[in-house]
Amino acid sequence: MIKTAFCFDENLTALVQATAASLVDQCVKDSVHCEIHCVCTSAAASVEEPLRRIVEARDPASLLYMHCIDNPYADSYEVRDISVATYLRLALHKLLPEIDKILYMDVDVLVLDSLLPLWETPLTDHVLAAVRGTVNLSDKWEWNSDRPYWHLLAAQKGNYINAGITLLNLSEIRRRGLDVQWNELAKEKLYYQDQDILNITCQGAMVYLPPKYNRLTYMEDLEYHRLVEEGIYTQEEYEEALEKPAILHYAGDKPWNRYNANLGEVWWDYVNSQPDLQGLFDENKARRNHGPTLADRAVRKVKKILSKEKL
Repeated sequence: MIKTAFCFDENLTALVQATAASLVDQCVKDSVHCEIHCVCTSAAASVEEPLRRIVEARDPASLLYMHCIDNPYADSYEVRDISVATYLRLALHKLLPEIDKILYMDVDVLVLDSLLPLWETPLTDHVLAAVRGTVNLSDKWEWNSDRPYWHLLAAQKGNYINAGITLLNLSEIRRRGLDVQWNELAKEKLYYQDQDILNITCQGAMVYLPPKYNRLTYMEDLEYHRLVEEGIYTQEEYEEALEKPAILHYAGDKPWNRYNANLGEVWWDYVNSQPDLQGLFDENKARRNHGPTLADRAVRKVKKILSKEKL
């Protein structure tokens, strides 16, 4: 069993259905099945039945478990239009006491290949495995460097992870008692929220995955090449991420909101090919929203880099 977890609120119930469908479609082969744990707010509980139908239609041997809870991090810091539901991953070691390892995934992803090699990544006494993120790029690191808490991440430069896809060693998290630090840091204004928390508290205890397991769709080829130039990825990893990604992560523009988002056609092709996903998303509305032009995006990026309003 590949054991996975999704954490979400009522605003993401359609997305979790699409992501779970792609997960089962790609990972169930021969004797491999999925055990899916959905940790959600009580307001999202209504997704259970349609989600169960989606999983069972693809593989009756795969399992779905719903954990509908009141969010213990409801008062944590919200920024960049990301809800506090993202902090729910910090509670997985308590919510799943019988599980020692779990693959956490954001719900804005599309699985394109088997995740069995990822699932079998040895963790030993490491806390997690994840892909190094774009925050490591020199200009992005410099832009973040005057945040009041960034000194806590000084030793993490070059190894800062994007937490959207994270293989978590729950038994090691329990052994280290990391939730004590997590609960305190969740009260702080951290720009990257629980991602910052993981990077601050898990330094020296991470395994780094190849970027094909978290292909960030907002990254153009040139930006990925910069990650190679700065030694974050190897040339081989860069080519693999672009040519044969295992997971597309729509962390920037969302194709269900803007049809022409980068690699959005891959997402729409999949959703439209699945009868039980059709009707969940308004394709006509997405087609009408073309989003900012390239010039608009360039101006927005420059303003962001020059801005001193970091929090």
